[in-house]
Amino acid sequence: MKKTRFWIGIGISIVALIFAFRKINVAEVWTALVGADHRLLALSVLPLLLFLLLRALRWRLLFYPQRGLHIRNLFAVINIGYLLSNIFPARLGDVARAYLIGDTERVSRATAFSTIVAERVLDALCAVGGFFLVMLVSGVVAPSSAPLPAWMVRSGLVIGAAALAAVAVFIILVWQREWTLHLLDRILLAFHWPGHETMSLFWKKLARRLRLPFLARMPWADRHDLGNMAGSLIDGLGGITTLRLGPPLLLWSIAIWTSITIFYWVVLLAFDPQQPWVAGLAFNSVTALGLSVPSSPGAIGVFEALGRETMVLFGMTPEAALSYTLTAHAIVYIVYTTLGLLSMVQQNLTYAEIQKRISTEVKPPS
Repeated sequence: MKKTRFWIGIGISIVALIFAFRKINVAEVWTALVGADHRLLALSVLPLLLFLLLRALRWRLLFYPQRGLHIRNLFAVINIGYLLSNIFPARLGDVARAYLIGDTERVSRATAFSTIVAERVLDALCAVGGFFLVMLVSGVVAPSSAPLPAWMVRSGLVIGAAALAAVAVFIILVWQREWTLHLLDRILLAFHWPGHETMSLFWKKLARRLRLPFLARMPWADRHDLGNMAGSLIDGLGGITTLRLGPPLLLWSIAIWTSITIFYWVVLLAFDPQQPWVAGLAFNSVTALGLSVPSSPGAIGVFEALGRETMVLFGMTPEAALSYTLTAHAIVYIVYTTLGLLSMVQQNLTYAEIQKRISTEVKPPS
């Protein structure tokens, strides 16, 4: 299944790259890049670093009521996660984050996974909010720009509705915690959910028949394990649904969204000083929503196609728009890779150790 998704993502990225480079004069793309204000490109790194730091601060809040988590470790793990997601498929970075923070801080991995889910929901809400803000103000701030196309509007509506539905589900899960856990247990009991011993024998037989030794080491969660996992997941989602933490988390998310929008706008000003701030917001929102589409590691291709189409709407030539998009993506990639490698050194980790840590985890997070 993972291999299928990987190749689907590669296929989508290839198609998106073809779309991004269609009818493009490569010489003009290079001319736009050479003519950019490289001082602004260097300055853009500052809001990008602020974006990462703010994410670490928000992540610490998502672990409430647990306190005392070290920002240095949270920041390092986030950097490593971005590095892995930019290089390897299947969002390996998110999986690694949950395991690595469990090794560096006294938190359960299930809770860590739930905080990452909560992050994604908050980011989706900000992306949708930014998207609709663009629709509201683009005609005032950038009256010469064309309205957003129907396919962009429909995509924003679908993802926005999904994010709101996820928040509603989270609230129900938190408010009805015991009922949810009891219902889960009854469902597993009705389906005669097998235990560790039963599945261990099954995996061993399957490994012998298929001659695939790794199947004998496949993990399994019994009813008790799943109950503990569900409880930890619900507890980890609690912060986003409470009146005490919901508003602060939303404010942190807006600050995060503002910082990354400033990054894209500063890079944009290096190519076109006349572009309004709403253009940077539009670029940020559209590309962020587009990252929900399966693609190659680092969203190569999808990012470029969406970025080009968005900036053409704001009056840029396709070549200038593509040059800007490629540059913004390259800066993000270089900064994330550099910080990720430095963080791995700080945490005394290698990729082989991270991969081994995840693959040899027999029991599920608890």
